[in-house]
Amino acid sequence: MNPPPIVSVIFEPAARPSVVIKDATAVIIDAIRATTTIVTAIAAGATEVVPYRTPEEVLAEAARRPAGSVITAGERQGVRIEGLDCNNSPSVMTSDRVGGRAVLLTTTNGTQAIHDALAAREILIAAMPNRRAVARRAAALGRSVVFVTAGTVGEVSCEDVLVAGAVIEALGDEAGGAAFHLEDSARLALAAWLGSKDRLGDVFHQTRGGARIAKLGLEADLAICHEVDTTAVVPVVRGEPPRVVAG
Repeated sequence: MNPPPIVSVIFEPAARPSVVIKDATAVIIDAIRATTTIVTAIAAGATEVVPYRTPEEVLAEAARRPAGSVITAGERQGVRIEGLDCNNSPSVMTSDRVGGRAVLLTTTNGTQAIHDALAAREILIAAMPNRRAVARRAAALGRSVVFVTAGTVGEVSCEDVLVAGAVIEALGDEAGGAAFHLEDSARLALAAWLGSKDRLGDVFHQTRGGARIAKLGLEADLAICHEVDTTAVVPVVRGEPPRVVAG
């Protein structure tokens, strides 16, 4: 008899190297804001989102592509990087702006998390807006699930853990969801979500990342980051170097 697929959560970037993910489904979460931006961009019709570690890589790739075919986006500590078209902002990822174009993205935490998970069998991009769709895809795949949270400058991020918990709750509602075994890390994330889901907007504003974004005047971004189940889009990571496309 085969062992049941397990569900676990990596809370901090430093723990990633010690977790074996090559046969698992990795779910990347950077709720404020990278994965929310990616989900929103793909839902708005972007052809792909290409994650980069540095702004220099973004600009070099943009120079190689046909004029008008890309949008460059990125931030460091929440602030738009000079020379890029826009911030790492879900609120600007509209169909008018990104439809039919590629988004070249670099962020403080989230794009690095994608690169760190490339050994996984499948990589899904999750945020509050698509948490149920991600759960459905993970259940259908039937493999162990490892949530890779981006964290904030090396530390655990409350909002990322809440998204993991939200997906885990939805996973339990899916056909075959009961077959998954929750490790302690997954149980902690689920408990955090269940204790916060009825006041999610307040909790997101109180987190370190949320407070920073609010202070920068990016309330429109923050509002999108805590919307739940507003899209059925599941971005997936393909290839290496990685490209994020609609799954």
